[in-house]
Amino acid sequence: MTEGFLAALFLLGVGAIALLPSVSAEVAISLPEYADLRNPLLAAAIALVLLGLIALAMIALLVQRIYSGSMLMRSSLLWVDVLVVTAVWAVALITSGSFVISNGQAGSPFLLVVQVIGCLTLLAIASITLVLRSLLSNAIDMRTELDEVV
Repeated sequence: MTEGFLAALFLLGVGAIALLPSVSAEVAISLPEYADLRNPLLAAAIALVLLGLIALAMIALLVQRIYSGSMLMRSSLLWVDVLVVTAVWAVALITSGSFVISNGQAGSPFLLVVQVIGCLTLLAIASITLVLRSLLSNAIDMRTELDEVV
């Protein structure tokens, strides 16, 4: 069930990447005063979706490890690290998108508030993930000690 949901989200992300160029072209036609922002914002949107797909892949790998009972391995820490890095890069992309929109004088204060909330949410998720990574690392160390005793 979980793997199916993650696969559906992954396919949705791939579909979004396929549709983004045509949608941005239509927006550039309907709002010609912001047509110069099309390419940088399209690149940022595609990169953001790609980061989401990477995060989904890491989550799928971790879920598979949980189901197979092999979660307590050092390589699981690497996958959790990738999750944290993708969240940090997403914050960087949102921040750069905010500057692009601001320099193009295309945004509103509400959009800025939404972007700040998005950044804070991603940073909170990254922080929680780091705490959970620490717990996983401790559990791996305890498992290693237990294997040595037995």
